[in-house]
Amino acid sequence: MGCGWAEDTRGAVGSPAPEYAAPSAAGDTISLADLEGEVVLLNIWATWCPPCRIEMPHLQALHEELGGEGLRVVGVSVDSRGAAGAVDRFTGDLGIEFLILRDPSERISHLFGAYGVPFNALIDREGIVRWRHSGPVTADDPALRSALEAAL
Repeated sequence: MGCGWAEDTRGAVGSPAPEYAAPSAAGDTISLADLEGEVVLLNIWATWCPPCRIEMPHLQALHEELGGEGLRVVGVSVDSRGAAGAVDRFTGDLGIEFLILRDPSERISHLFGAYGVPFNALIDREGIVRWRHSGPVTADDPALRSALEAAL
């Protein structure tokens, strides 16, 4: 019997997405399991993050372009407790219409090994992580587009 160290693969490409749920702005709790059957582009962001502000219109464009094909863009704000007003202003100013969840404890970051914002993960219809990226993305990012095409 040997000694071993196993890498934590939660949120890794090819692995099932971690179990996760958080409240929406409306106050209802949404889980990733609730979204099974849809392709989910999960975005972790914060209002104080300049690259997040630049990225958000790109995510909105993907939401508008591919929502009818089964893409569900879900933004998870990791802003601190008491920042609901700032989150609402941020998304309102940018015309964001996709689902926004709130996670002031940053549990999502730990579950996906996402240490920094923005962070994106693409989860297929069966709940498997198919792509992940640290840093901002654009709507025409070739790696994201390829992953979206395969998942949709």
